[in-house]
Amino acid sequence: ADVRAQAIIRSVQSKARIVAADETERTGTRALLNLGHTFGHALEADTGFSDRLFHGEAVAAGMALAFRYSVRLGLCPTEDAQRATGLLKRAGLPTSLSEAGVTANGAALVDYMRHDKKMSGGTLPFLLARGIGQTFLSKDVHLEDVAAFLDSEA
Repeated sequence: ADVRAQAIIRSVQSKARIVAADETERTGTRALLNLGHTFGHALEADTGFSDRLFHGEAVAAGMALAFRYSVRLGLCPTEDAQRATGLLKRAGLPTSLSEAGVTANGAALVDYMRHDKKMSGGTLPFLLARGIGQTFLSKDVHLEDVAAFLDSEA
């Protein structure tokens, strides 16, 4: 069968299993489905929530950014970030700010993040990666560091 179709089937099965295990979002497991969304929502905001950047494209770029940010923090092997990014690229998805059509600097993108509904007590939980298939929720990410990382990505 087609490799892409198999990947989609497996992804949908995994998502269904996670949602079934945490239907009411009480354990935090379901949050793991949001890898790339914090970065992705900022990219969508910068592009005006328009068809210039579709949600899935923004999340794909956000996933690549989350992996690279995890590398920056010393959490994830570079090879895993490169592999994840390569898979997204081969699927025809954007993996960088420029490919997503984003021109804002890090401070502006972080300002969009500050309006995220998950923002609590001055912090924003970020899904980061220790490797492929090893995401976790971090509550001690400093937005100033995220802004500097995004500036380095431009």
